[in-house]
Amino acid sequence: MRPLHHALPDPADPDITAPAAPRQRTLVVKMGSSSVTKQSGPDPVLLASALESAFAARALGWDVVLVSSGAVSSGRALFARAQEEPISARLAAAVGQTVLMGFYRSVAELSGALVAQILIGESDLASPRQMSHVAEAIRHALDAGVVPVVNGNDTIDSAGSDNDGVAGGLAMLLGADLLLLLTDVPGVFAGSIAEGVHLEELGISELRRIGVQKGGTGRGGIRSKLRAAELAAHNGVSTRIAGARTPEVILGALGDPGPGTGPGTLVRAVHAHPPVEQRWISGVATGRGRVEINLEAERSIAAGSSLFASGIKRVSGDFGGGDVIEVRALGGELLARGVSRVSSRLLTLVRALRVDEIARVFVAALGQAASVSPSAVPEAEGRPQLTRALEYARTLSSEHARAVAMEIVSLLPAESISALLGQGAGERELVARYTRLVRTLAIVENENLAVFRP
Repeated sequence: MRPLHHALPDPADPDITAPAAPRQRTLVVKMGSSSVTKQSGPDPVLLASALESAFAARALGWDVVLVSSGAVSSGRALFARAQEEPISARLAAAVGQTVLMGFYRSVAELSGALVAQILIGESDLASPRQMSHVAEAIRHALDAGVVPVVNGNDTIDSAGSDNDGVAGGLAMLLGADLLLLLTDVPGVFAGSIAEGVHLEELGISELRRIGVQKGGTGRGGIRSKLRAAELAAHNGVSTRIAGARTPEVILGALGDPGPGTGPGTLVRAVHAHPPVEQRWISGVATGRGRVEINLEAERSIAAGSSLFASGIKRVSGDFGGGDVIEVRALGGELLARGVSRVSSRLLTLVRALRVDEIARVFVAALGQAASVSPSAVPEAEGRPQLTRALEYARTLSSEHARAVAMEIVSLLPAESISALLGQGAGERELVARYTRLVRTLAIVENENLAVFRP
């Protein structure tokens, strides 16, 4: 992405020496379905309290963005009251969204204020351009004194929206000061909610060890909130996880972030906000998978290198080339996020391999795709990692083998097309050619890698 350039101020401008106005701080509040709705539908008392707190926070120097779940559960409650047959989640979301916004609009009108509805879908999160438009719309609303009410677009999204992730992504995109995740429990507990100890603060290294608490009507639960908090902390945003029905919870979260001084559980930011042009990769885009890397690769990416297959030990998830993935240490620590050049299927083939071994696997995969018989994959001779890769290639279905071959072709077109057509060099010479080409083949290039430095 090209750097942003701003016009220099004119020294003759009489306003140039005027003191800068205090910066409005930004709070992103996410309310879960289990908090927003009851069995009968939206909870008007809670919705009114949240919106009135957003208006009050503005007077204290805070802009508030509400991320409101509850469209699906509100729609289903409406149909249940009418004794209709069960309906799809998509239809429930479409109906319930109008119900929720009707409540918000009615409360805002009592205060002479306005609310703006903003829906964010999977395709928006996958596009830095679309998310920049979303950020612009939210900033315009806040500048005009309008409270943005954001929801995932469950009417069209295939798997439904993770609004914890949506809220976290917005907080990182906007460079927010605080992310407040409201739920039906008063924070994070060590152990069960009934018997465990309430945790007033969690360090970033502790997040992965917390047990799962889940209940209510939503999709989330504590695990999705901890994932959002972990990513936010690496992107300069502190997070509180608190009970939606705690009195004055939104205004109470705005105070001094000392231990025990605010509601719920605090997860502090551990890094500064990244530059605007890095935010989509570092936190906003939905991570489609993850890789775990060895210590040598950790040191290399920390020093500014690209990420290569030889340092990747494990691959998780189902992702394609161009998707954002997490890069973690073998112990689970989040080290970076980046745009993968290859799919999870191809990366599973070549992970932990040396350059010459990757070349052998590429030639074998192309040979299998060009042949009607899986015997085109040669027997492995060499390290166990190469044996594993060639055995995996041999088990690919014809459809998956063709997909892998086409991906190799897209990475290294000229050599791959010749191999598929059976023209030119023999296998040994092809391996030698690929070995030369693969030396510079990064899985995640350094310009598309956001490293969370200690």
